[in-house]
Amino acid sequence: MTTLADVTLHHPEAAHCDALYEVRDEAVGLHAFIALHDLSRGAGYGGIRRRVYPSRRAAVCEVVELAEQMTLKTAFAGLAAGGAKAVILDRPGLDRARLYESLGQAIERLDGAFIAGPDVGTSDSELEALRHTSRFVTPAEAHPASSAAKGVVLGSCEALRFVGAAPELGAVVTGVGAVGSLVARGLHERGWPLLLADLDGERAAAIAGALGAYVVTPAEALTREVALLAPCGIGPVVTCANHVAFRARVICGSANHQLEDETLAHALAEQGIVYVPDFAVNAGAVIEGVLRQQARAGEDPGPRIEAAIAAIGPRIRALLEMADVQAITPLEAALMQM
Repeated sequence: MTTLADVTLHHPEAAHCDALYEVRDEAVGLHAFIALHDLSRGAGYGGIRRRVYPSRRAAVCEVVELAEQMTLKTAFAGLAAGGAKAVILDRPGLDRARLYESLGQAIERLDGAFIAGPDVGTSDSELEALRHTSRFVTPAEAHPASSAAKGVVLGSCEALRFVGAAPELGAVVTGVGAVGSLVARGLHERGWPLLLADLDGERAAAIAGALGAYVVTPAEALTREVALLAPCGIGPVVTCANHVAFRARVICGSANHQLEDETLAHALAEQGIVYVPDFAVNAGAVIEGVLRQQARAGEDPGPRIEAAIAAIGPRIRALLEMADVQAITPLEAALMQM
């Protein structure tokens, strides 16, 4: 039996959330959390992340941080939606179909407060299982990875033009999964020499072979002197311990929660690195999800989706110009617009 309990008051990390729910179903091994960060602009949109967590607290901290990122993402994109997220505490031997069907029952009981989409560990097959028990899921015809990658490529190119980075300096893409591989392909099509890194070395090698790119280790990728570092795996990427080693002109990628601490945006600026806020550039997937979910009966939301994703590039350019004029970081400029 799937249980859904509001545990907001039991977790100080969730103090700024509208609600934090714990979901359990012992019969299928489900243990999950759903964070509804801010629903003041509309239903909370966010993906379901499934991975192994070292502790219950680690899962709560991540779901709250990611839900807040979704609030920032939807607000900066001007969507009539709020931010939310779910995480599943994974372990070997779980039946994924039953796991997601059980979680779907909990999502259904939230009656539209949370609209679920993909994330690490949750792809088309898991979402299809979720749809067996819940109506509140990204439509099957959506292409979230493609939409997210388009926005990142557009934003990256605007940032690179802004700093005057030459193509021959190249780009590094770290994390070449569903989104990162498409980001790499988009940059390749625009003529940028590429270095690729992934925890799965075979995956990185396969994509590098297809694009004529080179493979480096994840650790080496962060220190390469390149025009662009595009983090597309799991954050945080920039930490208090490693930021001084970064050599890219621009950091702009699809990964959520790229900075271990927001003050690192200042540290990067002092190193001459332009950090494009992740929530400002990686909104393509949620833009598509929201506009498809909110489309009127019989409406083709495709043109609206394409236009909204295309607007990411000019929005990033305006953000960087604002930051430059006011002598603040792009992160500060983005937060000022909320």
